[in-house]
Amino acid sequence: MGLLSRLTKAQKRQKFGRFVLSWMPKLSYVLVAVSFMWLLALPHQDYSKKTYVSENALLPGSANVQFGWDDNLAAEGYRDVIQRISKLPSFERAEALQIEFSQIGLKSATQNYTLHTSTDSRHGVNTYAVFYAPRSDGTEALVLSASWTSRDQETNTNGIAMLLALGKVFKRCSHFSKDIIFVVSDGEAEGLQAWLKAYHGLEENSKDQSEETLRIRSGAIQAALNLDFAGTGDYNALGIFFEGVNGQLPNLDMINTVAEIAEGIAPVELTLHDELVPHTDNMTKNYINSLKKMLYMMKYQAAGTPSGNHGLYLKYKIDAITLYGFDKPGWPSQRYNLFRLAALLESTVRSLNNLLEHLHQSFFFYLLSGVRRYTSIGLYMPPVIILGVSFIFQALSLWGLSSDLPLELEAIAEGKKVAVALPYSRRERSFKVPATVVAISFVAGWASFILLTTAFGFPGETPLLKLIASIGVCSMLVLSAVSSATIRNRILKDKNSNIKVAEKTSSTSESPDLPPAADWIMLKTFILALSALFVTSLSALNFSLAVSFGVIIVLPYMAFRPSNVAAFSAMQAVVLLAISPPGLALAAAWWYSKDVSFVLSWVLEGYEVLGTWLLPTICCVYWPLNLASIVMVLLPVS
Repeated sequence: MGLLSRLTKAQKRQKFGRFVLSWMPKLSYVLVAVSFMWLLALPHQDYSKKTYVSENALLPGSANVQFGWDDNLAAEGYRDVIQRISKLPSFERAEALQIEFSQIGLKSATQNYTLHTSTDSRHGVNTYAVFYAPRSDGTEALVLSASWTSRDQETNTNGIAMLLALGKVFKRCSHFSKDIIFVVSDGEAEGLQAWLKAYHGLEENSKDQSEETLRIRSGAIQAALNLDFAGTGDYNALGIFFEGVNGQLPNLDMINTVAEIAEGIAPVELTLHDELVPHTDNMTKNYINSLKKMLYMMKYQAAGTPSGNHGLYLKYKIDAITLYGFDKPGWPSQRYNLFRLAALLESTVRSLNNLLEHLHQSFFFYLLSGVRRYTSIGLYMPPVIILGVSFIFQALSLWGLSSDLPLELEAIAEGKKVAVALPYSRRERSFKVPATVVAISFVAGWASFILLTTAFGFPGETPLLKLIASIGVCSMLVLSAVSSATIRNRILKDKNSNIKVAEKTSSTSESPDLPPAADWIMLKTFILALSALFVTSLSALNFSLAVSFGVIIVLPYMAFRPSNVAAFSAMQAVVLLAISPPGLALAAAWWYSKDVSFVLSWVLEGYEVLGTWLLPTICCVYWPLNLASIVMVLLPVS
């Protein structure tokens, strides 16, 4: 009875294992469909919530605004001054702006900085001033910043004029409990980064960047507002940019506070980014508009580059947003001048001044489908985890298949039926080919990263030339791996044709060589397992980037496999080349009507200047998996 019982249990285990093995691939595709539908459902009103201010101390819109018509006239006068000095060289422009801050009664100074990248060197001069609040002990501060260059590549005239006008208003107020720092940065992002680095005691010089030590300081920065009001005209909408470096987000109460004030004490039409959509009662159109806004946010997050200078504050755990004034021709809403915008800004600063501690009550992980609609991490994280599980299910099914393959082939060769081993048994598997291909792929990815980020000093050295060299290195890997696998396949075929099956099974007790047909199975198992690890781990750091990679690779990596038809294998390789980093760079250049060299320079600058993770992630993780997949579909099969 004991032996019979054990056989019965073994048969049940075998039957269950076979059932699981046969249904896992189908279940993995079902999970992919569930993941995609879940992601598409997130912008729907039933799956998002209305935002609210969590931090009670903020009290948005409760304070009286001190900015009057006389201050508005002063702001217009400052606007003329900014227009005049904007044409001066950087140093003279900064000195003139410092004089304006000093005439208001604020302590002000300038800061020189130099930044060296792999393509050029940049020099600039920042201007900053500090309003020391009468009720402050100097331990906490707020920051109002503006760059000389707007995101429209125009002079940020109204933005800088607003800083001067607000500084004049704050100087006569006695109710502030936090110091106010005004920063006008040179260049685009590098100027503000140099100031922040020096302010936080990281002013030591390096070969890449050097900045002058700050002569005026205040306390720990609690929050920041970055102003981007290009030109000298009025605006009919105010956009909020909030994505930071590597997908970091400010506390949601920063956005909620501005939204509350814009609906109350200083009525202004708010939108996410610079996209205005008309209000409609049509549920379908509302869903499409919400989906567009969420995808727009995810685009900025996935790129890892901040959507404004506010993103640099987030690196130092300072909550910040950018307020961007823009004019959409033909939009029916009224236009807002400096007076209305100043009321919004002053009321926001007054609310932030009420903070008793760092913002922490509201969310730091969220997706926005509108200014007043959000989706929390508990609802948007499951679909990317489900996507990773689909990879795991495919890998487990292939692992179970590889455990039976040698025994099945031996039985077929001997012309008899044998009891097939249980799935996921401990039968020996050959890892030589898959482990070698994966290892060399990652070495090639790291080599490409070093090539792209290192300045060798060759004549005519450009990022595009480095990319071509990286493609050459990776192509050599693919050709050598496929050639080696083809040669191995021929050797094993000759060996199997010269040695009888009976002699091979009886003359030696060593395990037979794994047939070359199983090489691609083991390699694909490795690729799927590493892809699941990559997507799920990255989702905790940058959800949008993880979703972007997962959506691109999920179907090709799961469905593609080598074929005896050379044309079919070549077609799969072409698709994998299209989703490789060079292919994605070409697609991005076509989509934005830019040169490939521009796209590559943008990615390099993000890594060298801002420290974004996009380039190392692509070169050191995504590209190696893509190379291994190309090798996999080109491997020979029996």
